[in-house]
Amino acid sequence: MLRIKPAQLSAGRLFAWFIGTLYFKFLLFDLIWAFATTFSGFQFPIGYLTKLMFATLLAAPLLAVRSRWWIIGISLAVDAWLVANLMYFRTYYTVIPLSSYLLAGNLADFTDSVTESLRWVDLLFPLTTILLAAIISRTSVRQALKGHIRHMAGTLGLLFAIPGVIVAAWIMVKGGFKKAYEDLLYDYSTCGAAVYTIPGTWVYEQVSGAEELTPEIMGRIEAWLDSRPASALPDSVKARITPPDNIIVILCESLESWVIGTKIDGVEITPNLNRLVAEDSTLYAPNMLTQVRGARSIDAQLLLHTGLFPVAYGAYSYRFPHTTYPSLDKAWKHRHSDGLSTSFTVDKKIVWNAVIAAQDFGIDVLLDKPHFTLDAATGPRHRLGDHSLLRQSAERIETEELFKTGGHTLLQIVTYSGHTPFIIPDSLRQITIDERFPKRLKRYLEVANYTDRAIGTFVDRVRSNPKFANTMIVITGDHEGIGADRAEWIKDPEIASFMSAGQFTPLIALNSSVGLKYDGVLGQIDMYPTLLDLAGLYDYPWRGMGRSILDPAKKPFAVTPAGEIVGDASQATPEEVARAKEAYTIADLIISTNYFSRADLPAQSAE
Repeated sequence: MLRIKPAQLSAGRLFAWFIGTLYFKFLLFDLIWAFATTFSGFQFPIGYLTKLMFATLLAAPLLAVRSRWWIIGISLAVDAWLVANLMYFRTYYTVIPLSSYLLAGNLADFTDSVTESLRWVDLLFPLTTILLAAIISRTSVRQALKGHIRHMAGTLGLLFAIPGVIVAAWIMVKGGFKKAYEDLLYDYSTCGAAVYTIPGTWVYEQVSGAEELTPEIMGRIEAWLDSRPASALPDSVKARITPPDNIIVILCESLESWVIGTKIDGVEITPNLNRLVAEDSTLYAPNMLTQVRGARSIDAQLLLHTGLFPVAYGAYSYRFPHTTYPSLDKAWKHRHSDGLSTSFTVDKKIVWNAVIAAQDFGIDVLLDKPHFTLDAATGPRHRLGDHSLLRQSAERIETEELFKTGGHTLLQIVTYSGHTPFIIPDSLRQITIDERFPKRLKRYLEVANYTDRAIGTFVDRVRSNPKFANTMIVITGDHEGIGADRAEWIKDPEIASFMSAGQFTPLIALNSSVGLKYDGVLGQIDMYPTLLDLAGLYDYPWRGMGRSILDPAKKPFAVTPAGEIVGDASQATPEEVARAKEAYTIADLIISTNYFSRADLPAQSAE
């Protein structure tokens, strides 16, 4: 048995403690990960072998370094690395992409967001290092290894090689690493890091870069596209649609649906949205499942503008810049010869490579942080508050430069104040939430109320100007905002009475020629075809991977990136459900192969 009492350890016991501690850390990482996702990763034996290989690899240099400081230093480095990935996971539900380590300096702007992602359970990692340090405190590594270097090298070689051969054989049987990893993604989306370790996800990130559009891949994409039932909007619905002259999309940071209509101690959280969704000319779909992946906000823009799911890892805007997309913006300008597509954001245009994504979508003008006056800072990065952003946006579009009278403008405004950890100055708070609620939930509700007031003021101002008489205003959220706290909070019956257990953001279209409330579940992937229809662009060749909620054939369910069905799929065929799940993989192939750049596609689909 391993001795816990500090003493001079033999070479074998020293390595057993070192490798065993590292192995335990990797298992602990998987366990914490699984509590928020799924324990499915533990059913794959190769997951235990990959951890043993990696722990052995980290321990092996001790044969040359021969210092306790190597043991302690590596253990602390692994602690910091694993905790950092868990913190990232609690917001983005994936590990930190390898390319993002080069952007670590950006964390200075996210200090509050970072610290809020820590949990008490994370202390178990450094505690295991402290225990290991105590156990080896009386051991001279040089003395323990003296005369045993060759023997230990052979032992470590076997510890690495035997699992390595088994893992390699498994991967070969599965058709190669990329195929093996993608098979795992299809059925067990969040288990990649658990089965193949974090470095395994890095390898996949590298091998899943831009791909050649081979006949096989093209056939798979087109088989999926051809298998979809044709989208045919009934003539009775088309007859009701009066295309707007302009569209303004307000993409709200972390706005969830459940705040709309909620009262806390008799106080409305979103009184302005409450009155707006009650109007006869409003289309309101409260149960829109958020389907973004690791790139979050920029993923939401991809879903909205192109009707494509985000790529499996990293940000498509970084990994696949200058990709050809059909888009809402291109459809708009194809229909309107004087059409203009514009986007306002309080971030710098280099964040998430938004400037390149805007170009790829066909956005003509992108106004970023330097174009707005920072007169009301909110959030962890002290970005422009929603009220001031929407006020300044209204001032800009009242001029002719960016919003011509009688023209056709498509404008997107991306807000920021709802960014975790939901910080706004006391002077901007107008509601007080009782202390019986968790502090983070209180802050979320206060920010939701602030954003609601900003939207209400903006909408009223736009509506008072005859220039915007035939303008549709779309309000939605980029993704859910509560994250991993939701499961714990809704255990409280009072919170569960108003907070949704699902990750839903609203789709609201004001001044829509089709006023309705759609109570079924839809996905963010369904925004694109719905907006095409509301804009009278139902003849645009690329209809996206979703289905318009104006289409009677739309089934009231959606699929999460993890492959879970949300909503009622009882009326869907097994083939429809399978197709909805496979859509994520097909979208990844479409983007990574630049499928829409093919010359034989209809020009208006991509241009």
